[in-house]
Amino acid sequence: MSERKNGYSSQVQNVYNYRIKKYAVQALKDLALLAQKLPEDQQAEIFNRENMYDLLKALFKLDSKLWEDKELLRKKRRRLLPLCYEIIMLLDDSTFAHLIAPLQWEVMTKEGGHLVYLKAVYYRSLISPEDEERKLRE
Repeated sequence: MSERKNGYSSQVQNVYNYRIKKYAVQALKDLALLAQKLPEDQQAEIFNRENMYDLLKALFKLDSKLWEDKELLRKKRRRLLPLCYEIIMLLDDSTFAHLIAPLQWEVMTKEGGHLVYLKAVYYRSLISPEDEERKLRE
């Protein structure tokens, strides 16, 4: 997407940006459908670390310079925290863990613990944006 398409009217820029967003949303829906319907061997060729890492990194990488722009940081938090929460809930599913890592699942079931950094994101995701803003001001 282009913040400024030099030489184009704001209406043309808006149409361009709208189309980019529309195509991106449709592409994500198409990828979800592929992930649901394709056989595992084909999924392995598409949804692997090599292909997925850059997307995940771009989604979740935050620059420490964000502390300087409180409004942008607030917007990113509001966008990313619900997504983090949903991902954590998907990964914290007992059946998922048992299927993916049966030995570790058994140990962790007995231990009952969670990863410290994972807990931090999880607990934060339970706090409303308004409560967070109030606590940050205190």
